[in-house]
Amino acid sequence: MIIMGLDLATRSGWAVRDSERHRSSIQCGTFTVKEYEWEEKYAIAANLFYRLLKDHKPDFVAIERPEHGVRQFTKKGKPDLTGEERNVMTINPAALQLTGIAGAIIGICMMMRVPYGTIAATSWRPVYYGKGVKPAQGSDWKKMAIEACDRESIKLPGNKEEQKDAAEAVGVCTCWHKCDVPQIEWMQRKFMDLRTGAHQAKQRQAQVGVGAAA
Repeated sequence: MIIMGLDLATRSGWAVRDSERHRSSIQCGTFTVKEYEWEEKYAIAANLFYRLLKDHKPDFVAIERPEHGVRQFTKKGKPDLTGEERNVMTINPAALQLTGIAGAIIGICMMMRVPYGTIAATSWRPVYYGKGVKPAQGSDWKKMAIEACDRESIKLPGNKEEQKDAAEAVGVCTCWHKCDVPQIEWMQRKFMDLRTGAHQAKQRQAQVGVGAAA
């Protein structure tokens, strides 16, 4: 059984695990659409993800769920006519793009008939790190993800920034069984087969059949 995890952003982390191999064999990396214009990002993300699917042939794709709203925060604005600086409300423009990138990825999954599910960061982290565990002072979630991969001898990309996204994708990949899966019959059926082991049993039967025929 091959599971792929995705931590989506303008630089997305990905991780792939074969359940029949040791966790240290997990492969991970990143793909980026940072340098492209808004609508181009979605097409390029779809193309890069399509290549990953072709290369790794996952049985299921677990996607960290983009927030369903865009957070607002305050920042200092320009001085007004009196010279006084006033706080203004703004948003992170990159957050607006996540839904589009996720839609592009999901579209490829549907086209390739690869079942997928989504899981919020607040849902997979307690499963991966343990309930109630939070980053220590001076650390953060991405540093924790890198440390977890180091403990399990999972090879990360050489670039430090890429390591952060790839390491979080490992966490998403690990918690695939907690994903919410669309209410689509074939997808639900495949997800349950994977969770119960029925998928693996069918694969073994198919291999036995091929061997007997040979």
